[in-house]
This record gives sequence, C-alpha cells and structure tokens, in this order.
Amino acid sequence: MSLPIQLRGVDVAVIPAYQPTGILLDLVREVTAAGCEVIVVNDGSSRASRPIFEQLKEMPDVTVLRHAVNAGKGAALKTAFRYIRDWKSPDTFIATMDADGQHLPADLQRVLLAARLHPGALVLGARTFGRGVPLRSRVGNKAACILFRAAGGPAGVTDTQTGLRAFGYPMLDSLLAIGGDGYEYEMNVLLHCRRRGIPIQEVPIRTLYLDEQNSSSHFHPLRDSWKVVKTMLRFASASLASFALDYGLFLILHGLTRGFGGGLLFSNVAARLGSGAFNYLLNRRLVFHDQGDPRRSLAGYLLLAAGILLANNAVLALYTDQLGLPAWMAKICTELTLFLVSLTVQAGLIFRKTDRKKVQPHGKSKPPKLA
Repeated sequence: MSLPIQLRGVDVAVIPAYQPTGILLDLVREVTAAGCEVIVVNDGSSRASRPIFEQLKEMPDVTVLRHAVNAGKGAALKTAFRYIRDWKSPDTFIATMDADGQHLPADLQRVLLAARLHPGALVLGARTFGRGVPLRSRVGNKAACILFRAAGGPAGVTDTQTGLRAFGYPMLDSLLAIGGDGYEYEMNVLLHCRRRGIPIQEVPIRTLYLDEQNSSSHFHPLRDSWKVVKTMLRFASASLASFALDYGLFLILHGLTRGFGGGLLFSNVAARLGSGAFNYLLNRRLVFHDQGDPRRSLAGYLLLAAGILLANNAVLALYTDQLGLPAWMAKICTELTLFLVSLTVQAGLIFRKTDRKKVQPHGKSKPPKLA
C-alpha cells in the first residue's frame, strides 16, 4: 500500500530492557532488518547482561540508553521518548515493544501502519487471551481491564497491558507529562487518552510465550496491579473522609434550617465549602503529592469545586424532588455520582505531574553519548 506523503516518516522502535536474554539480540536484528531504527533502554540491568548491550551498541541503526539503577518500565519508556523528542524529526512514528520476544516484527509494522492511518491516535497491539496464553498473563490483563474500566476507561479496550503500541511524534510531550515509573505508566497513558479525548485504536496481534508461566516477563499481576490502583484508593480514602465531614455538616445544618425556605440549598452549600477546603489539602499533600505552585492547583480546584457544587445541587434536587428520596439518602447518591468526575479532573488537570527536563536544541551536530 502506498501512503500519502504526509503519512510517511521514520519508524523508531523503543524497547525497554531489564536483565534481557539473547532473545533481545535476535529481536533487534529482525526489527532493523524490517527497516526500523531501534532504541534500547538498559533499565539498570546487572553486569551479567553487559555483553548483550555491548553487542547491541555495535549494530547499525541501534541506540542504547542506560539507567544506572532499575527505574521501572515507565521511566525507561520516558527516557527513550525524551531522546526521540530531542534528536528525531517531527515526522517520526514511534512504537514500543517488549524485550522478551513476545511481539513479532510483522505486528510491529502493522501497528505503525495503523498509527499513520489514524493520525493523533494511540494504537494498541491487542492480544487474544485464549488457549495457550499463560494463566499469569490472563489474570494480570483481566485485573487490569477491570481497574481500567472502574477508573473511567472505555469498555472497548481489551488489552490494557500490551507493550506493543504506536503513535506519532506530536504525542511525545503529552506522554512525557504522564505520571508513573513502573508498569502503572501504561495504564495511566490509557486513562490520559480517555480524559483528553485521544482516540485509541486496537490492532489484533499474535503473541509468543516461551513457556506456560511466561517466566520471561517481569510483570507481577498482584504487585503491579496494586501500583495501578493505589492512587485511586488514596483518592477514595480522602474523598471518604471529606464526605464524612460534608455529610455531618449537612445533617446538622439541615436540622437547624428545616422549615426555612432554601434551607436545603444553604445546608448543602455550607457543608461543601467546609469539606472542600479539607479535601483540597488532603489531595494536594497526601494523594497527588503536588509540589507545584499552590496558587495554580488552588485556582483549578476552586473552579472544579464550583462546577461540582452546581452539579451537586442539581443532582441533589433531582434525587429529592423528582425521585422522592429522603435528604440523607439523596446526599449519598449525589456524592457517589460525582466521585469519578472529581477523580478524573484532579488527576488529569489540577495535580498533573509535568516533565521538567529541558529540551536540548535540535541544532546540535550529534546526540550526546549516553551509553
């Protein structure tokens, strides 16, 4: 298939590697033979892996970057993304793949083609979790999909943990601003796309496994799934504490103003103001560990709080006036309805981590020696 000139570009495959085997050497040879440049990130591997990375350095069209200590898959991907942003041209198309040989070069070409045909989209190489797929991988992906959908992800994504992904150069800045250094980063990317309206496309792929236990993978379903959900649980705990304060204030004020015109509205607004200030402090310090300018996050939080307050009153009125629920039950239903909205906005906009590394100018004659 001949592509329009605006969809053509350089293909770069990013491969994070921790304690790789000789399979990585064969994989890189096949990928470069297919016409892709390759960036391998040595994510703090031990000295035993040094011969493999030394051989990779000698291969044409291969760049090896190195972390002094193991920093996690997300950190390794972002190291490669910064390198591409600083040293590659804007017509570059990037694919990520795993170092254990599970992804076929033919499928790499398919996701890259899909990225060109769907500019601005994130393309996922989606595995089929049927017979022959190790139980560990099936359980890990199933758990991740449940968490993804619970956090507001679209139901159409069937493989949240796939390492084979492709996208265009313009998406790099956005990907670098997403939090997470371990396997949770890949889930955060999907949630980010959902929040920002970035299309997600899936391309069916084959996946190879060395054995029934998928022993070559460094993904631990329980440990790494816990990292994915930890922020959500901290947010839920802070919201629960704030809700307890909000609910207590609401009941007290509603009891004092019962029978007065506008008493329900006054009670709800006053309770929200008190619990909102409490919730902001908890989220900034304990949930998102925000170190940025508090004026920026406070301004964003106040705008969110104002919007939530208007929605809160409208939904509360709907439950009480239209559905006939008692005030105590309507208040609970209202808070549950608006919980995920608040989580999404605060994580994606108000307390969003930003990449503070400076971009080196493209005018340099050659990249610095990184490995």
